[in-house]
Amino acid sequence: MKRMLLGLLCLATLTFSLNSCKYSHTPESVARKFLISFNQMDFATAKSLSTSNTWEILDIMSEATKNIPQERKENFASQFKVDILGVKKESDSTMVVTFKTKPKRLPFNQFRMVKSVNMDGNTRWKVDISTLDLLNSEENQTPEELLNMSGDSTQTQEP
Repeated sequence: MKRMLLGLLCLATLTFSLNSCKYSHTPESVARKFLISFNQMDFATAKSLSTSNTWEILDIMSEATKNIPQERKENFASQFKVDILGVKKESDSTMVVTFKTKPKRLPFNQFRMVKSVNMDGNTRWKVDISTLDLLNSEENQTPEELLNMSGDSTQTQEP
């Protein structure tokens, strides 16, 4: 009887674990992870969740933020909230994710997700932001301007 209960418990745990992993690569979850890692200035994680089109932007941001103290980075992270407002199918291999962040860190509120299949045959969604997306945004900001959008009251503006 104990073996049967132990077997059922193991089966239930395995089933739960597999189902949890199965849904961790949805467009919504990848978009959320990307936005959080971008905000935390964890550009290595953001790169792993994005296409090579996006890497140039992440490299620029990484370079622009390399001298920011860890305390300030943690302050950015503690104030950040992400809401995924919707996911719209654009084609069989692309989705457009609309989001809202507080405070606003990116000059746009949506980006494209591209579906790819890895060598194991697993489907992965990747954020695809190009420099054209930034140029076409209504707000054309430098990396430094993006970082100053934190609402951090410890920063003073010079007249």
